[in-house]
Amino acid sequence: MQGLLARNGGRAGLAALGAVLLLGLGLRIGFAWDAWNPQVPDARAYARIAQSLDEDGSFTQRGAFTPRDVQQSSNYSPGLPLLVAGVYKASGGVHPRLARLVLAVIGTLSVLFAYLIARRLSGPAAGLLAAAVIAIYPALLEYQGMLMTEPLAATLLSGAVLAVIWASDPGRGLAAWALPGALLGAMSLVRPEYLVVSLLIGLVVGARGLRGSPRAGLARAGVLLAALVLVLAPWAVRNAIVLDRFVPISTGGSQVLFAGTYLPSDGNPQAVGGEVLERNPAIRRHLAKLHPSPLTGATTPRLLLSQRVPPVEVGPRELLSQRIFRLESISLERILATLAAHRHPGEKSDTALAQMGRAQLWRDIRDQPLRTAGFTARKVTRIWVRGQRDVMEEPGWAVFHAVVVALGLGGLALLALRRRWEALLIGSIFLAITLISALLVASPRRVLVLMPLVAALAGFAAVELAARLRRPRARAPSPPPATI
Repeated sequence: MQGLLARNGGRAGLAALGAVLLLGLGLRIGFAWDAWNPQVPDARAYARIAQSLDEDGSFTQRGAFTPRDVQQSSNYSPGLPLLVAGVYKASGGVHPRLARLVLAVIGTLSVLFAYLIARRLSGPAAGLLAAAVIAIYPALLEYQGMLMTEPLAATLLSGAVLAVIWASDPGRGLAAWALPGALLGAMSLVRPEYLVVSLLIGLVVGARGLRGSPRAGLARAGVLLAALVLVLAPWAVRNAIVLDRFVPISTGGSQVLFAGTYLPSDGNPQAVGGEVLERNPAIRRHLAKLHPSPLTGATTPRLLLSQRVPPVEVGPRELLSQRIFRLESISLERILATLAAHRHPGEKSDTALAQMGRAQLWRDIRDQPLRTAGFTARKVTRIWVRGQRDVMEEPGWAVFHAVVVALGLGGLALLALRRRWEALLIGSIFLAITLISALLVASPRRVLVLMPLVAALAGFAAVELAARLRRPRARAPSPPPATI
């Protein structure tokens, strides 16, 4: 007990931690219980897939559809639907609220993990600051009211990083490295792009051992990667049987590669669909026949300029001249699938989109290097500066996000200057996600998963900065007395 008190700032520190955890849990349960948020298409898809898994074990979508809910099931990551289906099986029926409550409890662990990482870096005060940030971070709370992957992935990633730090302590055996590997495998099933991050973490673990015992470093990385593969293997085998080809997790990467490298969108994923339709009139005419306007019956796709435009039928040419679109009747997935079928008849949509995405990326780098560089820079800026969800656009929360990110990146730089190996571990994760977002769709949702790590670094930076400000400056030596 004395050791626990000493590590956490005494009874007052433990009481403060308990209060922050209760706050984080209460807010998450409130959002999960009410579910007042409009359920975005991905959340509806995950709910339908989980219901199908519960009813007959199939990874398909059933239930009510809207015109935008048309993405094929294999594009979705399996981790969240499998967990929700497990809750349904345990509870004896389809209970979405119960599933959200379970996810809220799991999401609260990210508050604790942020605390423990920051405490490791600079003591309990840094930990409490980090925990408080994650307890109230609005975008994570809003997603807790939906069946979305981000809060779950944030918990798994921060837990995996904490497990790597724990396993690296002196005296730990090789078996300790199986825990971070299993957590990274689970995280990859929830967010497939993090498979690259998981492999990179394995590389960092192996490289760290090169300074001491190379054989021991390679053994640790081997155990971590073996646990990772063990978690992923059953789903990869299932995909090989059902899809008749090797797909480690999901097929959605091809679509985000094409959309993320589509230069006319100027880095805004919401503009991709409209720009594709503008440059491909045949695709627009084909889709118009399949999707007449629900208001007038006209055979032109209904494109509305953001939420501010009244919901009336307007001519597509006027709106197609704008830069930002919200497609009401036709989803981006349907537009890109139709484009892929038009350019590569007979090929699977994801295979064709992958080919098209790679081709346009190399073509743009070769023919328009400066424009491509600016396009990539805007995408990277978008993911770090702009918080996910509309609530983060409000001035107060926008400043809050900016301060946390700035302190977090400053904390990472300070760690690197002190040659702490945690800087290499966390910095490699940040760099990998930044590069992935520069290549694929620039969604702030990817940085949202990083927020517990960002908050831990921000708490570390804030405590170190406060300590430096409190430190008295050394007085300059007094000049010798003047001689007469």
